Amino acid sequence: MSELTWAGDQRRFRLGIDELLALQDKLDAGPAEIAGRLRDGTWRVQDLQEIFRISLIGGGLEPKKAKALIDTHIVPGKLASHVLMAWAIVANAIHGDEADPVGKPEAETEAPIGSPQPPSTETAS
Repeated sequence: MSELTWAGDQRRFRLGIDELLALQDKLDAGPAEIAGRLRDGTWRVQDLQEIFRISLIGGGLEPKKAKALIDTHIVPGKLASHVLMAWAIVANAIHGDEADPVGKPEAETEAPIGSPQPPSTETAS
């Protein structure tokens, strides 16, 4: 999940698996293809609309409110200003957030020097 300032307020955007599947269905393209279109300038208006709408809903916003924000802010004359953020939302879903590592921090997984090690589960051959 990402918290970004958009449409005059701090908002939560999330593309989990269910949201990515919905995005794929709506845009008839996978996440990497969508990110590529945003990156190389071949994006479509619907790409922007659906990325923002679905990720806002995934972040906890009510669908009607998400749709209203899209209708107000994803408009002719302002489309290009949303491309970079749309790409960041999709890229975060693909690659994750480096500030939010998966698993336990290293300090929790490595025993301090001199502390007893857990018994091995390997059997002798």
